[in-house]
Amino acid sequence: MARLPDRFDLWVRRARASQDTARQADYILGALAGLKEWYFVAVGKEDIPVPGEIEGAHYVMVFSDHGRIEEIPLAPGSYPFRVISTPTAAAMAWCVERRTGLMLNPAAQGTVLIPFDQLETFHAEWSQRGGRQAAGFWIPNMTTEEEDFWQEHGY
Repeated sequence: MARLPDRFDLWVRRARASQDTARQADYILGALAGLKEWYFVAVGKEDIPVPGEIEGAHYVMVFSDHGRIEEIPLAPGSYPFRVISTPTAAAMAWCVERRTGLMLNPAAQGTVLIPFDQLETFHAEWSQRGGRQAAGFWIPNMTTEEEDFWQEHGY
């Protein structure tokens, strides 16, 4: 069954429709940085993602949500993948440390490739602005329950 587009899909579509083609990767990375977690596929015995190589550059598969991994077509008799969920800041830092680009939602139509140099530049600027801690907004006079709700949902 076809999957309904979620908010992240809409952000990616909007970025691709942008006339500013030089900034499209920044828009997509901004949407990706807005997620609470990134999802990776664990291949092999260790619980770490394994980058692959495309045209001489290293890329790691990143998924915007857990359901995207289930869209990967499995060969008959193959085993399901193990899923690693990692908080956004740690996932982005891990990719930058390993000098790997991102292959975003590879099972979906319109897979997005973000080269390492664009990820590195975005990560440096994002970290300088405060990263995940600087995201969101503050509403004065909220109750404790309201604050907990907004903290939990990352808004």
